[in-house]
Amino acid sequence: MTPPSKQEIEAMLAKGMPGCPRPEPTAGHDDWYTIVGSPNLDFCPDCIDDVFERTVYRNCFRRSLPRSMNTKVQCAFSTPWIRLAWIITLQQRKPDLTLMRDLADIEETSEPCPGGTESVRSWYGLRDREGYFVRDFQICYSDVRKIERLLPTLSGLFVRLPHRASYNKHKCALRADGNRFSLYLDKILDMHDKAHSSCKGPDPMPFINLVERKLRVRECERDNMLLNGLWHFIPSIPDLTVCEDCYEEIVEPEVKKNSDVAMRFNRTLQPVYGEGIGTSCQLYSRRMRKVFRTAVKENDVKYLSRKAMERRDAELRLQERYRDVIRRAKRLEERGSGSEDEEKRLERDLERISVEWKDKWE
Repeated sequence: MTPPSKQEIEAMLAKGMPGCPRPEPTAGHDDWYTIVGSPNLDFCPDCIDDVFERTVYRNCFRRSLPRSMNTKVQCAFSTPWIRLAWIITLQQRKPDLTLMRDLADIEETSEPCPGGTESVRSWYGLRDREGYFVRDFQICYSDVRKIERLLPTLSGLFVRLPHRASYNKHKCALRADGNRFSLYLDKILDMHDKAHSSCKGPDPMPFINLVERKLRVRECERDNMLLNGLWHFIPSIPDLTVCEDCYEEIVEPEVKKNSDVAMRFNRTLQPVYGEGIGTSCQLYSRRMRKVFRTAVKENDVKYLSRKAMERRDAELRLQERYRDVIRRAKRLEERGSGSEDEEKRLERDLERISVEWKDKWE
């Protein structure tokens, strides 16, 4: 296969990366595509049309083999590692999609990343200039393999932690669903680019400094409802509660630019009174981050207040629906009389709640 021309690469990069309509495992579709030679990678037709159609890489795809319509499938192009492999494929003018195939092989031959679930396994870490491991920083072997395949200048940078560390439960610091993933990955990419351009070994200190700074801050709990928590918020907009992690990442840079909206947030963590069933961070959400940036740009506190109130109302409404479904499920379990149809109905109700939250409010 002939590599794409420079003009073709520029055109593909200019198209950007459209959002995937199937970012979560979903059933009821028989229109999936796969990469030839990697049947475990599935791509939705929208991503094929929006990204790969009319490119030299289109011939790498074929229709996936038939499967049960009840099987839930996730589009591979909704995952950040596959998207990164695509960007690198374009930047390096690779003639095929080998990087994506290699990532699929890694997924097949390694324990999957445990994500936010604390797990016992062989963990990898990072040594500072004095040879000490960065404390409380663990990466799973699957993610180490992905980094080394996509960014070869970093091979050997992440090393296995002492055997005793494998007996402790940890979360993967580079889990794709974590709030810090993009921040960490950007710094890792920067480290790789500098090492590649200088033809020297990678300098991990900027990344280590970032990690150590973030580890001093409690990681965002996202939409988990917390009672008696401490938050940053604008006193006149108590619905817009922001954790310390997201405040540092999103609000604080605008404070340094003297943004009127950002400077209205309390600088110290404080309790929110009358929180009812609990409070969650509102600014982990991509949607609310966009709202915040618009409010900053337009200096429009009323707009920010209105959007925060809308999201908080939706959160409370969906939480109540969720608790109602759980109560019904417990009653069926206690009676021991629940039919298969009733169980499926409850599962569908929970899925509808989750889909509405993710699609409309996250």
